[in-house]
Amino acid sequence: MRGPEIRAIFGKNVKIFRNRRNWSQADLAEYANISINFLGDIERGKKWPHPDTLTKLAEALEIKVFELFLEEDLMPNPEAKTTMDRFINDFNLTINKSLSISVKQSIDNIRKQYKLR
Repeated sequence: MRGPEIRAIFGKNVKIFRNRRNWSQADLAEYANISINFLGDIERGKKWPHPDTLTKLAEALEIKVFELFLEEDLMPNPEAKTTMDRFINDFNLTINKSLSISVKQSIDNIRKQYKLR
């Protein structure tokens, strides 16, 4: 793969991740502290960002830098991430509820044992 192809993939991915957040170019440019024109050139594969700017873009998009270089068939599926996030949230709620019940039962048992009430 040559430089222009890498820039094209990178630019396309910046745009994909930006659109997944429903951000305009102005939004991402502001979050990454770059100009809108420069961002447009990046997305069109015309300009190449400095490594510090790569980091700023990835941080603004809340992704890892390497994700900006993935070819389309290797891009993370946002629906899978959403499903996993829902699973983790549900799991945390279940654990917290179970823990709360266990703690309450333990306190009740201690109170009964020491005749506190």
